[in-house]
Amino acid sequence: MPGHPTSALHDARLPTIICGSSVEIDVLREGFEHQWSVSSGPVNSTLATEICGYTPQVFQDFLQCSGIIAEDCAVLVVGEGGRARGSGAALLAVQKDASWCGGLYVAPAYRGQGWAKRLMEQIQRRAVEREASHLQVEVLAWNQRARSFYHRLGYQEQRELLSWERDPRQGPLPLPFECLEEADPAQILQNFYHWHKLSMPWQRRAPTLHRYLEHCSALPDGRASANQIGLTIPAKDGAPVAYALVESRSAERLHILDMAVDPNADLLDAGRPLVQALQLRYLDATLCLVNEPADSHLNRIFASFGFRVTARQYELTLDL
Repeated sequence: MPGHPTSALHDARLPTIICGSSVEIDVLREGFEHQWSVSSGPVNSTLATEICGYTPQVFQDFLQCSGIIAEDCAVLVVGEGGRARGSGAALLAVQKDASWCGGLYVAPAYRGQGWAKRLMEQIQRRAVEREASHLQVEVLAWNQRARSFYHRLGYQEQRELLSWERDPRQGPLPLPFECLEEADPAQILQNFYHWHKLSMPWQRRAPTLHRYLEHCSALPDGRASANQIGLTIPAKDGAPVAYALVESRSAERLHILDMAVDPNADLLDAGRPLVQALQLRYLDATLCLVNEPADSHLNRIFASFGFRVTARQYELTLDL
């Protein structure tokens, strides 16, 4: 019964899928809540919301920053105690002709009954309605069951994505000659994001990063834009040749939201000093970067400086 209002399902015992204007944000959050609690936040998120714990506000922040609209999602609901209870969900974001599944979950009691397939088919239909030409999803490399599920639906593995970390207990890196210069994060994205020669995953695309910066700048509770900093390494003529957008919410962890090097500059001459200067500035913090394409040249720098891969994901795509 896609599209059925949740009020009509309060007394229904059998599960059904709702979508469109029928999707209420609280029921959507409930349908995805257990997945969040299991993974301590969306594993595929470059946004630092996962460190805040699962709350209604954090979930709404995640949807907003990722470009996910509730009415584009699909929710598995069951009538329980006089109300519709969310027991699964598929999250969908659409940007022009591209779309992204921000998460899929089905409660244990309803697994093995085809609900995951139906949830995905529903957001695929919605993506087509929104004029998307393809739908992307990420799956952890070790999760062979999930990979097989998406393969059966026709998704093709496109590439591997790596998440990197460097522990400060490994010791300091060699001191760089170059010094970091602070710059407005939004201006960095506007002027230098085109340095990315590889297509970036959804969480590190320019629209997602812009939404995140705008969201943080509007926060009234102290989590504002002071925590998001743009940093560049200049060449001899003073023009930037590499940048990093970073977020620091504690002294222990630095989230690198995005990083790129001018393709006209020497990778090692520009990229290595950037990482060295970051480590020097945040000497006691673990440096973290998620979803770097496996064929990115930056991986050579991370590996040479003792970063370790903490997660591997596959990016899968379905042509719609």
